[in-house]
Amino acid sequence: MKKLLCIMLCFGFTVVLMSSCGNKQADKQSENAAGQEITEIIWQYPSPGNLGVGFQEMEDALNEMMERDIGVHVTFHPVALGEAQQKAMLSASSGEQLDISLTAFTTVGTAVDSGLLIPIDELIEKYGADIKEQCGVLLDGCYYEGKLYGVPSVNHIGNAYGFEIFDDIAKKYGFTLDENKKYTLTDVEAVFAKVKAGEGPNFYCYIPDVPHEGPLGNAFIEYDRVSGSTSAGVLMLNRSFTDLTLHNLYETDEYKQYARKMYDWAQKGYIAPDAAVTTDFSDTLMHSGNYLGRMYWYQPKAVHPDTGIFGRDVTVMKLIDDYVAFNAGNLCQWNIPVTSGNPEKAIQALNYIHKVPEATWLIQFGIEGKSYKVIEDGPDGKVIQYLNEDTTKLPYFNPYGLWGNRLEWPAVWPSPANMNKIIREIDQAIPVSRYSPALGYNFVQESVASEIAAINAVIAQYIPGINCGTADPDIVLPRFIAALKAAGIDRVIAENQKQLNAWAAAKK
Repeated sequence: MKKLLCIMLCFGFTVVLMSSCGNKQADKQSENAAGQEITEIIWQYPSPGNLGVGFQEMEDALNEMMERDIGVHVTFHPVALGEAQQKAMLSASSGEQLDISLTAFTTVGTAVDSGLLIPIDELIEKYGADIKEQCGVLLDGCYYEGKLYGVPSVNHIGNAYGFEIFDDIAKKYGFTLDENKKYTLTDVEAVFAKVKAGEGPNFYCYIPDVPHEGPLGNAFIEYDRVSGSTSAGVLMLNRSFTDLTLHNLYETDEYKQYARKMYDWAQKGYIAPDAAVTTDFSDTLMHSGNYLGRMYWYQPKAVHPDTGIFGRDVTVMKLIDDYVAFNAGNLCQWNIPVTSGNPEKAIQALNYIHKVPEATWLIQFGIEGKSYKVIEDGPDGKVIQYLNEDTTKLPYFNPYGLWGNRLEWPAVWPSPANMNKIIREIDQAIPVSRYSPALGYNFVQESVASEIAAINAVIAQYIPGINCGTADPDIVLPRFIAALKAAGIDRVIAENQKQLNAWAAAKK
């Protein structure tokens, strides 16, 4: 409560100050055609860094729709995807208006406990009919201590993973790729060895996901970050999909094998020596022509969007079959911070991108005729094609699929018009035996919040070197584990386990 009061006081003071000076919202007295006053909404915008020259045009076109229909004017605030929640907390501490924030690859627990977010149950009931209809059970993963705090983007609930490779390079070296085959890392390494020998020292086989907590960007093992972070322990689903025992991921034999694998790959030149410090987005590196591929979500070739993005055929060598973990895939969700100037309008804005697919397409793909063209529009759906094979050269492009209902998006060429139907069928085919036993559970973190902050700082310090193979695991892993223990990971996991056991017992 003290944290919440502090944020509210800071925000209240800032509102008074801004009102006296004449801020953007106070000055904006325009009305829409229906005579409704326009409300300014500040909305976090996940960005890879380069917004493109068409970003403002996209925002203006969106506002033309939203001002007319719901009396809202949106100003997007770009933020790195993994830093969204941290930046939202910084905004709140300084009293800056922020109406819609993003929780990405973690739960809302830390943000709720710090007083950053408001519950949105009543707001959704009043203004979120389209959100409720389209999100359905996905909303179950956005609760914390019995209250709703988030709105997820609608997507397929299961995830499979593998190595995404350019078909032309594989063919050049005599590899026949089969999207229906289950590969092993030994198979992938055989490709690495042959391609690296042929392409030479300035060509690299693997683009690591530098800050990702999970081994091999989730393509190494099945596991469940039941708190949204590895800081509070994980379920080792690769061992069992029924065992509710939490583990320190970084202390497991599996993680030791992974760390040694990355070190070996780096020694063999499969990973660029500057991988841990590069600021280039993986899409940019894939476009450069100096890389073979990256670990990525698996999708059948017919519906995989990256062929359209890169202008070259890609295949994902599947390493991990589809499974469902961490609240049915709610890895990213939109929230309403306590510093929102108008929570009602913020929810209306979120509902709008579920209600009006064209608004979602605009934010995701940009403006038709400038970033893409429609090449098919029929009963099975719409297919679009980017106007430049190198999407980094488009006037506008967003690589993240976090807007509204993805299953209502157009397919991106060469995916078929019935892409969304195929994705739904894939979800329906996932056996219940590959669902995490902790779906729907949320860890209440308040009693160990300081430890979690310290643990996350340790993780952020060590994993880039391990992920990029620059750290000798025999030296670094013992230091890493010792630092995690000093930060309190054992206590956090014990508290999480206690709550998880109680949650499981209450379900029986």
